Amino acid sequence: MTTELKLVLSKSATQISYWGLMLVTAVHLYLQSAPPIIYAISLLPLMIFIPGMLADRLRTLIWLGFVVLLYFYNGVQNMAVPEPKLLDIVELTLSVTLFSAAMLYARIRQVNNV
Repeated sequence: MTTELKLVLSKSATQISYWGLMLVTAVHLYLQSAPPIIYAISLLPLMIFIPGMLADRLRTLIWLGFVVLLYFYNGVQNMAVPEPKLLDIVELTLSVTLFSAAMLYARIRQVNNV
């Protein structure tokens, strides 16, 4: 597998899981009839990274790895209930995918000075 293909695949996985996590979080809050302040508190940590994601900045990917751990923790906590919801499973899966893909993409870019 070439470096260019690795970059394309890891970048695509990062962006799909990033936007997917934002969408799933918003839908989950909507289904719970959460007030607007809860939307802001829940989505703001991800929304901070929108400019960096659009500009494809390496430092943004590295910091995103730290922030996505909050969503991972939330997903694990929601999975601990006797009957987890489908959105909880999707949130946990997307947070793990986002962390892995972002770190892989950042590492490939660092090693190849891209």
